[in-house]
Amino acid sequence: MAWVNVSAYFTDDENLTLFFARNAGVLLEGGDMFVANADGYIRLNLACPRARLEESVKRVITAILEK
Repeated sequence: MAWVNVSAYFTDDENLTLFFARNAGVLLEGGDMFVANADGYIRLNLACPRARLEESVKRVITAILEK
């Protein structure tokens, strides 16, 4: 797992899970679902084929940049 801080791109009240599902087609979970003080973080599962991970990261980056 990787914890990625995306707080520079989002407000505190934005639902990160919904944002990435709708805009990137990627299901990521906000860090606040797992530990306290993890607002603005997403949990990225790295246990998948490399090609899938690369495509997912590209989609996430594109969604953030187009925000």
